[in-house]
Parts: sequence; C-alpha cells; structure tokens
Amino acid sequence: FSLDPTQVHEVDAIWDAQCKAATWSISAGEEVRDLAWFKEHGFYARPYSQTGWYLYPAMVEQGLRFELPYQERLMRSGLELKRRLHEQGMHWWDEQLSEYQFLPAWDDVPARWERAIVHAGRDPAEFPFWLLTTKSMQFHASGNVSIPQMHEVAQNVRGHHGIVINRQTARSLGIADGDELEISSLVNVTRGPAILTAGIRPDTLLMIGQFDHWATPYAKELRAPSLNTVASMSLELTDATGSGSDIVRVSIRRLAPAGVR
Repeated sequence: FSLDPTQVHEVDAIWDAQCKAATWSISAGEEVRDLAWFKEHGFYARPYSQTGWYLYPAMVEQGLRFELPYQERLMRSGLELKRRLHEQGMHWWDEQLSEYQFLPAWDDVPARWERAIVHAGRDPAEFPFWLLTTKSMQFHASGNVSIPQMHEVAQNVRGHHGIVINRQTARSLGIADGDELEISSLVNVTRGPAILTAGIRPDTLLMIGQFDHWATPYAKELRAPSLNTVASMSLELTDATGSGSDIVRVSIRRLAPAGVR
C-alpha cells in the first residue's frame, strides 16, 4: 500500500493507503478497508483478549521481575505530616493523608465525583457525562492562545475549538455536527460547537486546550469552550499532592443548529 515518494499525493490518497495498511496489519492480512469504508463506519475493530489489558500476564510470559513500587519514604512523610497537623488540631486534610501509602491500593475514583455531587445537594444522574480535556501540539498548555497563527494551524486538526462527542450519543440526543451546545456542571456553563466522532466513549466529552478567555487579546474572540470554566475548586476532589484531575461531571443541552451562535 506504499505510495510513490517522488510524487505529490492528494490528502485522501494518503489516508486511503493508511487505512488499507492499518487494517491489513491489525487483521494479519485477513481484511483491507479503504478510506470510503471508514467514512461510512467510523472505526475498525478486531477481537482482543482481556488479558492484553494488563501488564502482569506479559511480565509472566517474558519471565520478567515485577518490582512493586514500595514507597516507604512517602508513608513516613505522611505519618509525620499527620502528627504535625493533628498536634495543631487540624483535620481538614485527613482524607488526603490516607493516600500516603507504601503500596498503592485500588480506589473507586469515579465514585469520588459522584459523592461530591451528592454532597453539593444534587443528583449525579443530572450530570451523566464525563468531561475531559487534553493538550495539543498547537496549543499545549494554552500559553500561546493569543498568537493568531497557532489558531490557524489548529484549524487543520480536528477537535479544536469544539466539544468532541460520540456520534451515536449525539444522534440519540438530536445533535448534529456543528450544533451549538451548552455544557453545564455544578458551578458553571461553557458553550461550543459539537464535533461528532466514533473514537470516544459514549459517556465522555472532550475539549482540547484551556480557553474561554475573557481578557487575553485575540484568544477572547475565539469563543472556544473550556473545561476550566466548569471545573470547581473542591477540597474533596483534591489529592495528597494538592492537585486535582481534569475531569468534570456535566450535562448537555443543544442550543442551536450548526451555523447559528
């Protein structure tokens, strides 16, 4: 499926070859799917053993030593911090102190977000979607959002300046590509156009970068959605390092059809 490197090829020709090569490789030569097939079906999948999800079977198969992350120093630091805080009658960090462990333990992390909603007096069912964010090569940590050229480059990469949503989920909600959406959390709302794709979980939304600027030159004119706008400052969702995760439970509301803002 290689293309002649001495020739200039159209974008669709390049992706067509990539689609064929990828499906041939994944299927061990059993199937070949072209770009037209992907435009119709969205993605290609093959059966995958559940044991492949985990590192341990591969370690055993290869006879490798599995070193456990024994963190005695971390545990000692946690005990020292606990004693100093309690000596002063300070107990507001007790939940985080439990995370100073010499061996990591399993934790139902999603349940933490559900409990936070309940403690705020709301029902988790009101916010059925998980909103995530990610960096991009063009904006990375969004420190260069005031540079028009970076915005121009980012326009060539699908996912920027919108709300990425699963295609089937969008259809079930009557949402079409480009429709203006309002994303609501416990504390605020952010808005942007829908970007439909098959490559995201049905219960998950994605916003690339950190936008919703109100003062930054040029960036404030982009009207791009941002997770930061709907994320809350919550001690309950702060970990032992003083950090939090870029995850917010949200709801979706369609505001207007594509092209109307």
